[in-house]
Amino acid sequence: MAASLTIADDELLRIAHQALEGHWATQSIPKRLEEPGYDPVFAQRICRLSFEKSGGDLERYGKALTDFIALSEEFVRLQIELDATGHYKYSNYDEVRAAVYDNADVMESRYLNGLLLSQAFWINHYKMLMYFVEHFCRPASATGTLLEVPSGTGIFISEFARLNPGWTATALDLSESSVAFTREVSRLNGADVNAIKSDVFELPEDRRFDRIICGELLEHLEQPELLLEKLARLLDPKGTIFLTTAIWAANIDHIYLYVSAREARDMIAKYFTIDSEQVLNVKDGAGPDDEKTPINYACIGRVKS
Repeated sequence: MAASLTIADDELLRIAHQALEGHWATQSIPKRLEEPGYDPVFAQRICRLSFEKSGGDLERYGKALTDFIALSEEFVRLQIELDATGHYKYSNYDEVRAAVYDNADVMESRYLNGLLLSQAFWINHYKMLMYFVEHFCRPASATGTLLEVPSGTGIFISEFARLNPGWTATALDLSESSVAFTREVSRLNGADVNAIKSDVFELPEDRRFDRIICGELLEHLEQPELLLEKLARLLDPKGTIFLTTAIWAANIDHIYLYVSAREARDMIAKYFTIDSEQVLNVKDGAGPDDEKTPINYACIGRVKS
C-alpha cells in the first residue's frame, strides 16, 4: 500500500491514458474526454480506487487497465454482431450465469475491473454517475434505508453512502465476485455498505426501502417486468428509485433486447412515475428517439399511486 502514497493521482490518470491510446478499441477515449463538462479530477478518483483495489501495485493496476481495454474491445465486437444478427449472444439467464456471474475468471478481470474504470473512461457511464450523484444522492434526508441490486462494482451505492453516512445501505448480488468487489470498493471509498450474496426476489414482501438503486439489471433478465413489479413492492410509497438500462447495446451478459428508449420508458412507466431521465446515445449523430442504436438510459422515479 505504500506505493499508493508515492504515485500522484494525475500520474495514475496519465498512465491510464497512455494505455488506452495504445489499443484500437480505446485509442479515441482520451480525446473524447476533453469535451466540456468532463471532470478529470473525478477520473483520477476512479483511477485511485482501481489502483488501491490493486493493492497499490502498478503491475496489477496495469492489468486492471488491460481488463478495461478488453471489455471495450468485447463491446465493439459484440455490437457488430448485434447489428448484423438483431439479437444478443445469449437468450437465457442460466447460460449467462454459468458463462459470466459464476465464472471468477471473467468476473474478477475484465468484467468488474473493466466496469469500475468505465465510470471514468466511457463518457456515458461517467455522465450517468454524475446524474446519479447530483439528482439522487445530493437531495437525501439525514437518515434512511437504501437498497442496491445488483451491487456490481459497488461504486454507485458507495458514493451514496459516502455522501449520506446516516443511511443504512444494503447491496445484493448473486455473484460472489461482485459482493467481494463491492465490499472492497466501499471500504476504499470510505463508505459503510452491507454487501450480501442474495436474490432480490427472495426479500420479504413487507420489506420497504426509502431509496432503491437498480443499475443495468433489466436487460440482464428474460422477464424484466417481474423485477420492476418486485422493486415497486420494495420501495416505500414516498421513496425514490434510480433505474438504468441499456438499449440495443451489446454486452456478454445482456439478454433482453430493448429496441428503443421509448420501449424501456414505457415498461418502467407501468410501475413508476418517472420524474426525470437521461438518454445518452453511444454513437455520434444518433438521436435519443432512434431505434436500433446503442443508448444508455437512466431515470429517477416514484411508485405509481
